[in-house]
Amino acid sequence: MPTERERWIVVGMDFSDGAIRALEYAVEHANAAGASIACVHAYEDAPGTPAFHDPAPAIRQQLEEVIALRTPTACNVRIDSVVRRGAPWEKLANVATELGAELIVVGVDGERGASREGFLGTVALRLVTTSPRPVVVVPSDPRPDRAGSRVPRR
Repeated sequence: MPTERERWIVVGMDFSDGAIRALEYAVEHANAAGASIACVHAYEDAPGTPAFHDPAPAIRQQLEEVIALRTPTACNVRIDSVVRRGAPWEKLANVATELGAELIVVGVDGERGASREGFLGTVALRLVTTSPRPVVVVPSDPRPDRAGSRVPRR
């Protein structure tokens, strides 16, 4: 009897406000869809970084702290921390392909900031234009609802 394959959502995490909102969006979506989340941080070494320098353990610890703070206690969503060395848009797409993820979720802008076009952050823009997987870009600013209060866009 065939077993149902696990469903995955990949979230880009650079610890920016946009990435935090992307994680919160993904948790809601994963909870409703019965999916697991791979929370991915990709980094590139600065020029002159010694070859033996490995920031992955500290980054993984920081990821786990953010996940613990931003995940409701009653939530039963599995969230794995993933740290990769390389260009963020490439590593997010790689992890999504490895897991067979249905979706990649990123904030509209992050630590790299907006692209030259000024609409999306560099990572979001490159993912949207190159990823073979669907990409959800979570907006940065809440928009006013009809009554004038601020509500997050989804």
